[in-house]
Amino acid sequence: MKLLGYEMKKLMNWKIIGLVVIISAVFYQLFMAFDFEYFPNGKNKLHTFMISREMITEYGQEMNEQEFSDFQQTYRGEVEKANQYLQSNEEFAEAGISTYEQFTKSSNELRDKVMFDRDVDVFWELQAREGIMNQYELRTKMPHIPEGNEKERKRIQEVKNSGGMKTILPNEVVSNYNSLISSLAVLIVLSVMIVVSRVHITEEKSHMRMLQYTTHKGRYLFKTKIAASCLSAFFITAVHLAVFFMLYRTNHTGIFLDSRLHSFLHFKFYWIEFSFLGYILTTVGAVFILSFITAAVALFISRMVSRYITLVGGHIPMAVILIFLISQYLVYYLLTTDYPMYLTITTYAGLIAVSTFLLVYRWTKEKRMDIV
Repeated sequence: MKLLGYEMKKLMNWKIIGLVVIISAVFYQLFMAFDFEYFPNGKNKLHTFMISREMITEYGQEMNEQEFSDFQQTYRGEVEKANQYLQSNEEFAEAGISTYEQFTKSSNELRDKVMFDRDVDVFWELQAREGIMNQYELRTKMPHIPEGNEKERKRIQEVKNSGGMKTILPNEVVSNYNSLISSLAVLIVLSVMIVVSRVHITEEKSHMRMLQYTTHKGRYLFKTKIAASCLSAFFITAVHLAVFFMLYRTNHTGIFLDSRLHSFLHFKFYWIEFSFLGYILTTVGAVFILSFITAAVALFISRMVSRYITLVGGHIPMAVILIFLISQYLVYYLLTTDYPMYLTITTYAGLIAVSTFLLVYRWTKEKRMDIV
């Protein structure tokens, strides 16, 4: 345990922690702050989000046909408010526009004046409600699927036939979360690389490695370094996730946690039935797996090189590959029908197998290393 504590202190010293904090702060400002500060992004998306929250309060997680009729009645009430606004405005009276229907067919200049210059909420709300009603009415229709994707077609048809496309979960909520969690996964991977990559090279620089091999404990130090690297990766991941979810609470999406991902307001389909909360927990698990994979490979690379420039160069290919896969099906599009399910599973299994093999291979060599 003393050796483990020593290795942990060596990896997580205050200079490295400070560097990770600085990198995390810069990364946040460059790639994540926008998705927190400007969510939902755009007036139409903002009103869709706000109306969806109201719908869950009034109807629950799903909207049935009777509730949809009530929603349409509310829409007609908002149309009357828009009519009153238009009829009380001299500019529209002179243009012969007294109803919302006439307004939608009017010139772009007049519409822009109301919606952008004057920013009249009722017109934005009507536009958002029209989009929601249109998506609800089209919920059972099949989207266009390229030829050859029969499994995807079958899965989508299965979801639509199940009658589960009545769930209230805006596309903006899921896409915002996916953007944030994939960015966070990249940040965690980079942070783990920075911390764990030093695990061996400091001893190589001080010429301590051969001396360690002369003792029984020194021979088994590689196992201790594996444990220290994994614990460091766990700590880095847990802290980043804790801070992330504290910030994510400010997006006020908690009301959607029990909603199923297969929603008439969400444009993606999944191989597995998830609630939004279940999906969040699945992505958190994926981030932890990627963190441990990164730690294992970084540990192996650190043992194989003796110069810092080589160490950096050795990590670049791994970073590029993981960042690309995270932005695709390992996190951002996790288990969506955009990618075959076997591809996601085999990629994770392959990464776990490769990282495990590298550690076992290196550990076997460490036990037999000749100091002469």
